[in-house]
Amino acid sequence: MRVPAMRKGRGFWKFHMENEGGLCYNVPVGNEERPQIIEWGFVMEQENLWLLGYPEEFYEKAVLAPGFFVDLNMDQVVAQIMAERREYDLRKYFNRMPEDFSVTKKRQETLRVLSDTELFDRLVRFSDHMQCARGYAADYQAAERELCRQKFLLDCGVQYALAVSVLSEVFSAIRQKTDGFDGKTLEAGGFLGAFAKKAGSYTEGEEYRDFCRDTESLSGEFGNMRFRVEFAGARMRVVPADGEETGDYFDTLRALFPENEKEGRVVRGQLENPFGAKKEVGELEFFVLTACQKKYPDSFLRLRGYEQKHSVQKRRELTVQMREKGLSAQVRVPGFFAEWVLVFEQQLQVYLAVELFMRKVRKLGYPLTYAVFDREGKEDTGKNPVEFDGAYDLALLLKQGSGKTPVVCNDAYYAGRERFLVVTGPNQGGKTTFARSLGQIVYLAKMGFAAPCSYAGMPYFSGLVTHFSVEESLETGRGKLKEELTRLAPMMNEKQGKCFVILNELFTTAATYDAYIMGKRVMEHFIGQDCFGVYVTHIQELADGKEEGKACTEVQAARIVSMAACVDERDSHIRTYRIVRRAPEGVGYAYALVEKYHLTYPELKERLAGVLRDN
Repeated sequence: MRVPAMRKGRGFWKFHMENEGGLCYNVPVGNEERPQIIEWGFVMEQENLWLLGYPEEFYEKAVLAPGFFVDLNMDQVVAQIMAERREYDLRKYFNRMPEDFSVTKKRQETLRVLSDTELFDRLVRFSDHMQCARGYAADYQAAERELCRQKFLLDCGVQYALAVSVLSEVFSAIRQKTDGFDGKTLEAGGFLGAFAKKAGSYTEGEEYRDFCRDTESLSGEFGNMRFRVEFAGARMRVVPADGEETGDYFDTLRALFPENEKEGRVVRGQLENPFGAKKEVGELEFFVLTACQKKYPDSFLRLRGYEQKHSVQKRRELTVQMREKGLSAQVRVPGFFAEWVLVFEQQLQVYLAVELFMRKVRKLGYPLTYAVFDREGKEDTGKNPVEFDGAYDLALLLKQGSGKTPVVCNDAYYAGRERFLVVTGPNQGGKTTFARSLGQIVYLAKMGFAAPCSYAGMPYFSGLVTHFSVEESLETGRGKLKEELTRLAPMMNEKQGKCFVILNELFTTAATYDAYIMGKRVMEHFIGQDCFGVYVTHIQELADGKEEGKACTEVQAARIVSMAACVDERDSHIRTYRIVRRAPEGVGYAYALVEKYHLTYPELKERLAGVLRDN
């Protein structure tokens, strides 16, 4: 039997960049102790590349989710995406949108490359090896026995070398695919393609090659070690095995304790790996290693030299429990991790999660497409400056899943000088869902991800602003109208400039004429800043674009487009959830809801009469 077989890593390090450029890790060391903080001290290089387009500092500022997440139900969508790679903490990467058009385009190209199943599977293998290496490194730092610590470091090195080897294969495959594709350069692979040169220089460097030679040689020696376990009464002895002598001492244990087999307990599951799930090797496993150390002293001597060569001393913060144990503030950590590989692995998980999520959505039969931005300089396609075809609410789709009720897709576009879509129609007709779907498309498109529609063409919006109706705040004591105005004020005070704005049911507690005047002023403000937007309202005069007795302003003329939610032509009780471009109907369909819930005057009168008779 091989002595210390390698196990899958467990745990995960959450890392971030300090202001001084030091890379820190939170390493889980047990359920009863909080994570240690270990300063690795890597210094950022200017030529470093970032798989998401920005360094970690850019995302560390995004502690909270954007305000529009809840309004658009993007918090539910992002939660589903992150669940695809739940081993990692990816929330901060979704909390901040790219600020550069080139970053968004590179992300699109990267995801297109990942649609290749072979490349995708290799990158998943790379991530698995890195997680395993992280798990061994955590055990290495937590181990108190020198011999156990050294073997953990070797196991960590083996897994890290395997990860880098798989990554090199990925870059080589990307080079072959992109070079053979209509003569384009490696840049066609997006951010993945741009990393090929970096990886090549790293793996060909003498320092990394020296590390690989040491790791391969030493792990081969330990892989060839054999031993046997002898039993004599109540005593057990571990004896190194010579030559081709083999044997499985677990068979002997099972023969000694047959009752374990009857009760469903397998001895192998308890002792199969000397480096099991515990952070400290047990006495039996340590005894096995000690016996092998006596038989192969040269190998263990080289193992000690491996630790001295490929680990570094770093400072750590001590918890109360660690101080009580008398642990030192200095701890050894692996010294062979390349900082760019660690950050690459972390940011890669966003792409893997998004690709897995897109596969799930497409299996439901709904389209996802990458946005076309008007600044790409392509030939005229006959499309409008802003156009969304087959838009649907992604959060609603995830909620309904593969149920019998399909999710309705709608089209929307802005032609010429049009800037605001004013959506009116009956209650529960799909107006808010329609507005949410457009907001989700803008967010996902700007992130560089595929959007929930069959086509999305738009300018490169600078941001996304939403204002949805909320209930009165009991804590502040402000009424609903004041609450809305308080939230709206900072949005209008800031210079938005080319934003996409979604306003949903504003000023519902104000008088109709007051709500009309305020709503018109809000739209004029955002249109004046060259924003595009959607305004969901029951005030049909806002969609009319005219004010009785007054001349139309520039804003009212050709800037506002009316859209309306439809009902079934034969039965106004039935909502079709279709949103089309047309003038307001002048009908609120409120009576249809009254009839649906049996609240008509005759029905209420009859029920009240019955109550009086009973009393």
